[in-house]
Amino acid sequence: MPWKLYIDSRKRVPKAGSTDSDFAIAMPYPITVSGKAYVDVVILTNSFYTIRTGENDKVYIDELAAQTKRVLTLPPGQYNVYSLKDALMVAMNSNKAITGQYQVTYSGALNRYIIGIVNPVGTDQFRIWMEAELKLYFSVWGVSSVQGLNSANRQLGFLEGSTLDGDATTSAQAPESPDIQPYKQLFLRSNLGGGSSESLGVNGETDIVRRIVVGNVPVNHVVHDMHAQPLDCVTINGTPEINQLWFQLIDIEGRIVSTDQPISFSIIFANLDE
Repeated sequence: MPWKLYIDSRKRVPKAGSTDSDFAIAMPYPITVSGKAYVDVVILTNSFYTIRTGENDKVYIDELAAQTKRVLTLPPGQYNVYSLKDALMVAMNSNKAITGQYQVTYSGALNRYIIGIVNPVGTDQFRIWMEAELKLYFSVWGVSSVQGLNSANRQLGFLEGSTLDGDATTSAQAPESPDIQPYKQLFLRSNLGGGSSESLGVNGETDIVRRIVVGNVPVNHVVHDMHAQPLDCVTINGTPEINQLWFQLIDIEGRIVSTDQPISFSIIFANLDE
């Protein structure tokens, strides 16, 4: 007969670094489990930041004929296409090497950011490094790995090509549209997964117990993920006795995702033939 275990991160037990995204729960008494386990409807809040400190807050730019390099830092927070445009313009104008002022506009018809220079002198020019170029030449920025770039290029639409170039007479249009949705999908890891190869994550994780589809959920609204397939389960090895279970909410890079709000779901245990 199937039975259920209800999980809420607010009921977590203390552990190092415990958060609503990385937590453990303790059983009121040891339980013996077997068969297969389904993670049922997952509920969490779309409280995610578009720009996250130390993760995707950097823009790489060089200026003038000398190609003087600057690394811009965008403030963390939730953004729409207009507020992100404003944040980029403020960062570009802070400690700029050019004489003129940077102007960033958003074209709704093109769904692109356009960067130009207002009140320039003839020698004013800039190059914003695209993601593809950064991955090839990350070391020239004093970064030890691609993972250390922490660029905001995907959010700004700065992906393909080498550099986005502008000068005193020419504006530069981003090659892709801005992407302000922080996550499209998340993954729930757990020791319940047992480290089997039955479920393989995008980074090779073998303890993924649920994929969570975020979808087009308005900011600060509830993500109510109900997707489920007949094979959306993990098989439990043997009949272990469990005192604690741990869970982590991660993104496609395997990083723990900060929610700042509780996450809840249920686990349904069933026999293998059910």
